[in-house]
Amino acid sequence: MDNNGEKTTTIIHTLRDALLHFAVKSKKLASPLLEPFGRATEPTTVNDDELMALKSKLRRIRATLRDAESLSVTDCSVQLWLAELGDLENRAEDVVEELEYESRRSAQLEELKQDLLYAATTRKQRREVALLFAPPPARRLRRKIDDVWARYEEIASDRKTLRLRPGDGGCAPRPAASPLVPSSVLPRTERLHGRHGDVERVAALVLGDPDGGTSYAVVPIVGMAGVGKTALMQHVCGMETVKSCFELTRWVWVSQDFDVVSVTRKIVEAITRSRPECGELSTLHELIVEHLAGKRCLIVLDDVWDDNPSHWNSLTAPLSHCAPGSAVAVTTRSNKVARMVSTKVYHLKCLSDEDCWLVCQRRALPNSGANVHKELVEIGERIAKKCHGLPLAAEAAGSVLSTSAVWEHWNEVLNNDLWADNEVKNLVLPVLKVSYDHLSMPLKRSFAFCSLFPKGFVFDKDLLVQLWTAQGFVDAEGDCSLEAIANGYFNDLVSRCFFHPSPSHALSEGKFVMHDLYQELAQFVSGNECRMIQLPNSTKIDESSRHLSLVDEESDSVEEINLSWFCGHRDLRTFMFIARTEQNPEEMTFRTKIPSELITGFECLRALDLSNSNIMELPKSIGSLIHLRFLGLDNTAIQMLPESICALLHLQTIKLNHCSSLTQLPQGIKLLLNLRCLEIPHSGIKMPSGIGELTRLQRLPFFAIENEPAGCTIADLNELVNLEGHLHITGLNNLDGAQASIANLWNKPRIKSLTLEWSGVTNFSKSLCDPQGNAVSCISDSQHPAISATADQVLNCLKPHSNLEELSIKGYNGSFSRSWLGWLPLDRLASIELKDCRNCKEVPPLGCLPSLKHILIQSLPSVKLIGPEFFGNAGDTTSNIRSRICNVFPALKSLKFSNMEAWEEWLGVKSEHFPNLKYFSIVRCSKLKLLPKFTSEPKLKIRIR
Repeated sequence: MDNNGEKTTTIIHTLRDALLHFAVKSKKLASPLLEPFGRATEPTTVNDDELMALKSKLRRIRATLRDAESLSVTDCSVQLWLAELGDLENRAEDVVEELEYESRRSAQLEELKQDLLYAATTRKQRREVALLFAPPPARRLRRKIDDVWARYEEIASDRKTLRLRPGDGGCAPRPAASPLVPSSVLPRTERLHGRHGDVERVAALVLGDPDGGTSYAVVPIVGMAGVGKTALMQHVCGMETVKSCFELTRWVWVSQDFDVVSVTRKIVEAITRSRPECGELSTLHELIVEHLAGKRCLIVLDDVWDDNPSHWNSLTAPLSHCAPGSAVAVTTRSNKVARMVSTKVYHLKCLSDEDCWLVCQRRALPNSGANVHKELVEIGERIAKKCHGLPLAAEAAGSVLSTSAVWEHWNEVLNNDLWADNEVKNLVLPVLKVSYDHLSMPLKRSFAFCSLFPKGFVFDKDLLVQLWTAQGFVDAEGDCSLEAIANGYFNDLVSRCFFHPSPSHALSEGKFVMHDLYQELAQFVSGNECRMIQLPNSTKIDESSRHLSLVDEESDSVEEINLSWFCGHRDLRTFMFIARTEQNPEEMTFRTKIPSELITGFECLRALDLSNSNIMELPKSIGSLIHLRFLGLDNTAIQMLPESICALLHLQTIKLNHCSSLTQLPQGIKLLLNLRCLEIPHSGIKMPSGIGELTRLQRLPFFAIENEPAGCTIADLNELVNLEGHLHITGLNNLDGAQASIANLWNKPRIKSLTLEWSGVTNFSKSLCDPQGNAVSCISDSQHPAISATADQVLNCLKPHSNLEELSIKGYNGSFSRSWLGWLPLDRLASIELKDCRNCKEVPPLGCLPSLKHILIQSLPSVKLIGPEFFGNAGDTTSNIRSRICNVFPALKSLKFSNMEAWEEWLGVKSEHFPNLKYFSIVRCSKLKLLPKFTSEPKLKIRIR
């Protein structure tokens, strides 16, 4: 038996022993929980040590299965057996989680239960609370454990029936033939449509000066599979201007199996035109130096996959002996490879629709010339648009069209799913799947999950990261957070051209798209694991499906979709409703019924996303989904969340963006200690006390400070040290300086964007005093000096970390000058907005901020003069910052003023100020008499009224 066969046998035996031990152990461990639940004063628990041992056993099963996934098992029966064991692993994981949950639920939820019983005013309400926190029937847990055991026995029996002996189903003795066709320097076609500009630019790079201290230039060409990298480089090598500049041009097809010695042998063979007899790397290097020394050479390394820098350095070591002006061109699908070999990367983009049609036409009608029937051209152009600029797809579409050059056939191809055609799949998918095969197992699972989304969908990076984390696709690595690791997964897929930034969104928005063919690949590799159903059509799904999405193709449909026919799929882990376009709940006519029994039936659900549906109420039965990690309700008409949601102790993400009807959060939300993301719809929502106990929170866009005993206080914010991204704090009018200092913003380095908002009416729980110590009676008057002084103290005590990049201050009634000095330095601040600061008589000294690019000053009605203080020259500020900056507003690109009714003069602008200003806007500043002159000559927008 070979080594691979022995490894497979070891995996099979390990799985068998581990699952047998798991079944026995889980039955023993669950026995206290399977007793009839009575009125015991002490909660029923299990032994923590035994529970940890069981979880350790589950990790061993999972690790063994991951090893099996990495093997190339050829026996179909063993492939099926391993797949069934993977399914059994999921069920075993559910059992462990439920055991853990039931052992802790009573103690963790007892406080909430007592609070709700105290608040209940009727017998019916108290009965509902009692039922809400009642443990599930013992038979459910018993059934799950018995199912795991019975399923294991069935799988073991099947193995005996199939006569699968130890060693059966071993790995293939040699890898399957690659779907990639080796390339050479000779192009397949004489004409390269739509690439004239690319050919010229790459040729210029090949003939250009080297970088990085080497004697030769390295030109990486990167792009997705099938975009034409190889064809482009073939035509560059064929240009007379290129051939005449090199004494030697050699082409080496590297491909997937990268080994330094074997690739070096290929280079030697290409240079010497003979197969080298030696296998020592040192000797091979000497042969390369012997033949290339002093010559100006062009070496093309086509289809490079390996991104190990040491491998690259070893491979290219002999090339330093080439004559100056030599070049190495590299084609690759990986941005990581491209950045490894050079800092100057050439990204090859997709073709235009017109050029795509020319590629398609060349294959569909090879001998037609210009005499093509107009009707065929019109259909062909529409088919070519489906290729989204990918030459490989255009050639495949042309092959399908070439079978019959008649209108009926072409129209049929147009109206059907082009990528469902077997011929297209056979031509395209194997080439794309090579990219998938190179992914690690976590990336494979993450990519396959994307098959739940329709073609043309705009992916939100953060949403995918949250879903991947919820499903357990992310492998923990040291102290890194799961979100950071999942972000790395996504960036890796972007680097390998699986995703591309959405052209209709700014890069900072984190929106990405996937080519239709990659979407088709995701559906192919996911098999029955993931299933997407396009509504309003209803299709019976396979019970083996674990992840399900419903895509609303007709957003204006008035048909009522009854989801009750999904009930019974107890092993489902994802249930998502996906709308093509986001709508306001008030405008939606699409009606979706969410039966209560549907929620209860999804016992194993990890992710539930009902965003963009018009659901108005979640059933209380959602509290039974104890495995739930992700709950998406964005852009819905939801009015409240049931308290039962607070029993979902594994919940990591709650998304409530654009839920304008929601007014408050459940009182018991503080129990969700695993919560990492709480995205709430607006700053006016009532937040209960205890939010500070959610110390794992990373995303909390809004934080509303309440002035009520049961409301959220600034002390809650103190404990949330892991917050990142954007934070909008409202209700600052309810604070004094001492309270504001408790927020501890300076100790939250991952907050990049901060909004501080005061409302028009101040309402303190204790009396305010003016600077002389006299009590203030009318604290609602925003003009009172004590109010201004307090606001000044609050702002000064809310100093953020120096990593802050965006700042917005709204409704502030203090003075900027003294508070602002306490905030410096903010060397990374790139954007600032000052809005509705009614009492502020001067603007803060912003000119001293070296990274500031955008300023918006709006509705400061008390400002009459902007003078030198704006540039950072007020008081002793100059002496502090003069050594740190070379000029005023060195990076500013955009400056906007709006609604400055009292502004009359702007003084102190000098020629060296605003050196990079591109856009200047001044709107409704009717009293301003004179504008300064800018040496940078920005684009102006001036509207007096």
